[in-house]
Amino acid sequence: MLKSFIEPAFQAQLIDLLAGTVRAIGSVVPRNAEVVLHDLRTPDYSIAEIANAHVTGRRKGDSILAGLRADLAFNDALEEKLEPISLLLDYLTLSKDGQPLRSSTALYRDQNGKAFAALCINVDQACVLDALQVLQALAGGSEGSARVVNPITASDNAEPINHTIDELMREIIRDATELSPGTGRTDIKRANLLAVSEMQDKGIFLIKGGVEKAAAALGVTRYSIYNYLAELKGTDG
Repeated sequence: MLKSFIEPAFQAQLIDLLAGTVRAIGSVVPRNAEVVLHDLRTPDYSIAEIANAHVTGRRKGDSILAGLRADLAFNDALEEKLEPISLLLDYLTLSKDGQPLRSSTALYRDQNGKAFAALCINVDQACVLDALQVLQALAGGSEGSARVVNPITASDNAEPINHTIDELMREIIRDATELSPGTGRTDIKRANLLAVSEMQDKGIFLIKGGVEKAAAALGVTRYSIYNYLAELKGTDG
């Protein structure tokens, strides 16, 4: 019975079922909790369903590249595991503008252990912190100590996220080079490792041809990218 949940013929049906789950959960959770379903079989337009999309400014049909920063689920999705479902619970991610979010993700895997769908919940706690500031001010805090911001309204007016893979890689490489600006062999390798780590966190290697594009952008071979990924995995472990 369990095997039927991971066979290719059942994957589209399961994603349809999960899309209904997203809509149901999204109808009752607070507006600061985003619920999103990714179809990892089509990473170029992976968001199959989303509720409370204002939390991150994404929308249905967006690429996986519009995802959160430092999302552990992207790293886990690259792994092949025997378990049909992997759970990553209550971990920290960052929105595009650096706002911390609390996230949980369920990854659904096929018969080969490759993730084909991800159901994620991302909670923006900024409104809770702002409410606490207001309460502290009302309880006798210094004047002007409370800054009232409505992150939901602000997010509603946010510009859509439309990064292409090439734009994102250029931005990542530029930032990595600024962090390791030297021209020596060690400096270049450090910058490349920083760039590959960020690309992995952004889900670039889930996109078809992502490894080849990264290799071309960094001026290395695809085997160097795999070596960097292996080195990063060894460092994390």
